[in-house]
Amino acid sequence: MQYLINDRVVHPYHGAGIITDICMQDISGEMVECVVIKLSGDRAGILLPANNVGESGLRRVSSKKDIDAAMRTLATPGEELPKDWRRRIDVLKERVNSGDPLIIATAIRDVLARSSITKMNPSEKRVLNEAVLVFAGEFSLVRMVTLEEAKKLIHKKVLGKKKAT
Repeated sequence: MQYLINDRVVHPYHGAGIITDICMQDISGEMVECVVIKLSGDRAGILLPANNVGESGLRRVSSKKDIDAAMRTLATPGEELPKDWRRRIDVLKERVNSGDPLIIATAIRDVLARSSITKMNPSEKRVLNEAVLVFAGEFSLVRMVTLEEAKKLIHKKVLGKKKAT
């Protein structure tokens, strides 16, 4: 897949960003064409060798329709997560690292639904924060709002669900 400067993209592990440069870099003594991505928020960017972009899982941002469907998912009833905390964290991390906004939204929804029953452990909080950051990053690029505005809209959607129940 061909990418251009200013393309809005999502990396499954690092989240959403904008391609700021396509350049040659010296990697281990060999000149390699690389894609430079500025990640959303104040996070550091990433450098991907162009010949590995496809294998990295990099993709263009989702459509507004897909982002809206993911937002609606936040307001649906949560599904039960594994009782074993290690397995639960693995399931949640897998969802967040999928890079799919709909799947990431289910992670946010399900961990918050569980937190209304029992206290969230520190690992769940870390995964939740990462899920919100990744989802908000893509949301902000699709809906052309700041990352902070995207986070507020996500929290409002989740809080709106709790008020309705």
